[in-house]
Amino acid sequence: MEKLYPRWKEATNELIEQLEKRNVKLNNLKTLEIFGRKGDWQTTIFYKKVKMLEVWEINQEYEIDLKKNLPNATIKIQDSIDVLEKYHDLPKFDLILIDNPMNIFGSVNEKTKNKGYCEHFDTMKNIQKLIKSEAIIIFNVNRKPFDYNNNPSWKLRRNEFYKIENTENMSIKFLLNFYKEFFQQLGFQIEFCFNIIRVLYKNQDMTHYFAYKIKKIVN
Repeated sequence: MEKLYPRWKEATNELIEQLEKRNVKLNNLKTLEIFGRKGDWQTTIFYKKVKMLEVWEINQEYEIDLKKNLPNATIKIQDSIDVLEKYHDLPKFDLILIDNPMNIFGSVNEKTKNKGYCEHFDTMKNIQKLIKSEAIIIFNVNRKPFDYNNNPSWKLRRNEFYKIENTENMSIKFLLNFYKEFFQQLGFQIEFCFNIIRVLYKNQDMTHYFAYKIKKIVN
């Protein structure tokens, strides 16, 4: 694993710098972190900058750490994807951080055809439920996974989501355009977007933060 170089702290600070250059006032933003885990990575940095923070995390075991690391945040132990799927009258946020895991996670059952959850894919399809008129969305994108051939189900889900036959080495240009079109199909226009390298593997950029400011199109 010495070939894997996470740079989440540097990347988070670069994210904040880029947002501030675009005149984003973080101290005015009502913020949600999805997949909060212990709240001891990127969340702690944003926590000090934003107006208020709410964190969603499915694992009850992380609740104590979340409350310790983020003492003034609202902590909700719940299945974020299930909540987004089932409910419509949800709170609205100005900044949404999706610190999604890689690969497939959650319950997988071939008999019931439950394919589990994958990356941010299941979250993103209902993201509009969390937005009143505009918001900044920041999420993880793995453009070049390693050990990919040992995970055929993951590969299939990625191919289906990105609508291409090979997701082993996707270009940043392709990904930026893909998410522009994705948000537009949900009824948003793009005010700005950019990416920041989050993880290097064998000296190559693998995982990126992608940031989009989106605004609902009014007919």
